[in-house]
Amino acid sequence: MSNIVMNELKTFDIHIEHEKSKEIAITDLLNEEKCLSFLQKQMIEIKAPDLSVTASMLSKRYAYLVVSSTLYSMVEFNGVLHLPVTACALSKERKLCIQADMCKYQEINSMERGQWCEKVFRNLFSSHITPVLDVLKKTSRVSSSILWENVAVRINSIYRKTLTKKLDLAKIERLNSDFTFLKNAKGDLFNLKENPIKQYLKIGEELKLNPCRKTCCLYYKLEKDVEGIGHCSNCPIKSMQTKPRN
Repeated sequence: MSNIVMNELKTFDIHIEHEKSKEIAITDLLNEEKCLSFLQKQMIEIKAPDLSVTASMLSKRYAYLVVSSTLYSMVEFNGVLHLPVTACALSKERKLCIQADMCKYQEINSMERGQWCEKVFRNLFSSHITPVLDVLKKTSRVSSSILWENVAVRINSIYRKTLTKKLDLAKIERLNSDFTFLKNAKGDLFNLKENPIKQYLKIGEELKLNPCRKTCCLYYKLEKDVEGIGHCSNCPIKSMQTKPRN
């Protein structure tokens, strides 16, 4: 893996383990008792009113670290850094710490891209994101719909931001192909009965015309509005409040 790729990943707050002290290994996070303890600490740290809000905020952050970085790398480099659960941890600042020797860089090489995408996405979701969201749901009682839309919003965002750059035709084709693959994927790609993000994925004109979420991520319930936004820009509650009345 080149230094260019690693430097790009650092913009997603991904660091080699020795660069940041870890707060919790993701394998520990998958333990309900340890996850509950971690969420309780996070709740105090981010001044959340309850565990549901805390879990939602954590899922948004984790999706940015793991999902956004992976999808960006697939489009930009036609390669991806495999991030197994066993190699990942969160730092106190909620940055991703990885054991580099366990994270193999996977290039497409001679494999057909559709097959490569399926392999990458299955590792990403079925083996990593689904187990993390499942334990967050169990320990906080937050809705699965909220957690999965948090993931989808990160996907929409990274593709939207990538499309604003000057991309060559090959990268644009890769982005649209990856989006279509995810949108049409079966539930087994996520180790679930149905595709949990299908109804939330939007890019291009569809995202411009209908940017609002279906569920609320609960950010507005935080005691401390760290981003100074009150509500997220795509918040469905804010949208309902600003709709003109007849």
